[in-house]
Amino acid sequence: MAKKVKNTAREKHNDDVINELFGQAEEEPDIETDIADLGAVPEEDVKVAQIPLKQKFYFGFAVFVVIMAAIGLFTCIRLSVVGIRGIVENTSLKNEFAQFILPAVANDITPYENEADIPNSVKINCSVWRILLGQNFEDYKTETANVYVIPEYNVGVACKELFGTESEIEHQTVGYGEARFTYDPDNHTYTCPRNLRNLTYAPRIAEMTLSDGNYVLKVEYLPPSISMVTEDLKIEAVPDKIMEYTISRRNKQNTLVSVRFLELVG
Repeated sequence: MAKKVKNTAREKHNDDVINELFGQAEEEPDIETDIADLGAVPEEDVKVAQIPLKQKFYFGFAVFVVIMAAIGLFTCIRLSVVGIRGIVENTSLKNEFAQFILPAVANDITPYENEADIPNSVKINCSVWRILLGQNFEDYKTETANVYVIPEYNVGVACKELFGTESEIEHQTVGYGEARFTYDPDNHTYTCPRNLRNLTYAPRIAEMTLSDGNYVLKVEYLPPSISMVTEDLKIEAVPDKIMEYTISRRNKQNTLVSVRFLELVG
């Protein structure tokens, strides 16, 4: 019996020496638990919250609204700029056309559809008036009092500027009284009185439209004196008649294509 106790003491001593040298042996692993763990799906450390479908819809709709609002704002600004520019350009163009047709209106030109139908005397009258209304009189002054002398070449150029590059005139004396333009075939000039008062009408453009590439004007014929008085006194002027002018505009060059009668007001 004493021998068994001795052996047991020796075995314990040997275990203590092994533990002292190599450390205490780890517990035996639970093989069944490890096998079960191998088949399991590992859980993620952080779970990402899923965005509900309704929230996605509202977010997308909000982005759409913002984009459309930005586009709408840009469009409104652009249209405003274009609209203001259009108003300014139309006013400027109306003034330009009023100045351009003034010689024809002042001479109460007869209606026509083709340039060839315009009487020669009317072409000369309108051409001389275009020069006198639009150029510096100093170029045509002479030593003779109360007259201007205009080269026939200038009259021919003015005719082409009004009625087209194909328009031609036969130079001759036209008009009567204070509005008589005397042609000198030897010097190829026209002599015109300086004090011209024979302006029959002044134009007022009531409407302007664009048709087939041409500008169509609704022109009211006002007596010049009435036109000036009403402008100063803010009185509504009633035209004597209304005509339709068609103007071709190419590269900022205007050509009077036709004149039609619309309405007799007075």
